[in-house]
Amino acid sequence: MSETVEAANTSPDKRATKRPRTFKSGPAQGEPPALDFSTMEPRKQQVMKTFLAYRNTLDAHYDQRERVIKCSRDITALSKKMVFSLLRITQDSPEKVFKDVEFKHNQVLELFSKMSKEMQGSNAMKYNRQATPGIQEYIEAVGLWRFLKHNELITKKQVLESLTIEGDGKATPLVSVTDEDYLLGISDLPGEVNRYCINSIGKGDRDAVSKCLAFLQMLKEGVSLVLSVRKYNNLEKKVPVLNSSLEKIEKAFYSMTIRECEMKSIDPAIINTSGIAVECNMDTS
Repeated sequence: MSETVEAANTSPDKRATKRPRTFKSGPAQGEPPALDFSTMEPRKQQVMKTFLAYRNTLDAHYDQRERVIKCSRDITALSKKMVFSLLRITQDSPEKVFKDVEFKHNQVLELFSKMSKEMQGSNAMKYNRQATPGIQEYIEAVGLWRFLKHNELITKKQVLESLTIEGDGKATPLVSVTDEDYLLGISDLPGEVNRYCINSIGKGDRDAVSKCLAFLQMLKEGVSLVLSVRKYNNLEKKVPVLNSSLEKIEKAFYSMTIRECEMKSIDPAIINTSGIAVECNMDTS
C-alpha cells in the first residue's frame, strides 16, 4: 500500500519516460531490407519473388506518374505566364510582347520534350489524365497568342504543329492531343479574351472590342455545334462562363456604340478644348 502511495506522489518529471520505438533501416535509405530466400521453402520463395516483381512494377509506375504530374504542373505555370505576357499587349508594343512570349514558348516546349519521354507507346493514354491539365493550359495560351496575332481561332492541327519538333529529317510529335483536350483548352479562352477586351475598353479601342465580340460569337457557335453532336461533361460546365463573357462584351460594345453616336450628334463648335460643353441651346415652348 505504501509503495502505491509513493508511486502516485512521484512527480511526472521523475517518472521513467518511455523510450521511443525505433526501426532498423534497410541497406540503403528508402529501400526495403533484402530478403533471405535460402531459408524459405521453394513454394514460398516463388510467391515472394512474384510479389516483389509486382512491387517493383508498381513503384516504377508511380514514379513515372509523378514525373508526368510534375512536368504538367510546370507547363501549366509557364503557360499562365505566357497568358499574362499576352494581356500586356495593350500597354507594351506587340513586337516586345510577342518576343517575350516566344521565349517562354520555347521553355514550354523543353518541358513537353521532357514529358514525352515518359509518354511513349501505350503510356500516352495511360498518363493522359495526369498530362491533360498542362496540355489544356498550353492550348489556351497559344490560342490567345493566335487570336491576338492573326485574329483567328487556333485549330487542332496548328496545336499539333506547335508541339512537333524536327529531328533526323522527320517531324516528331512531342505529345498526343485528344479532341477533348483541344475543346477544353479553347473553351478557356473566353475569360482571357474578356480581360483583353476590358483593357481595350480602357484604351478606347473600339476595333479591339468588336474583334473580341466576333471571336466569342464564333466560338459559342462552334461549341454549341459540338455539344449538339456529342456530349462532353467538362465542356458543358464551361458554357456558362462563355455565355457570361460574351454578354459582358456585348454590353460593353453596345455602350461604346451608343456613346459614339451621341458624341457625333453634338456640334463641335459648342465644345471647348477641354472637352466641356460651354453652350447649350434649349428649346422652350
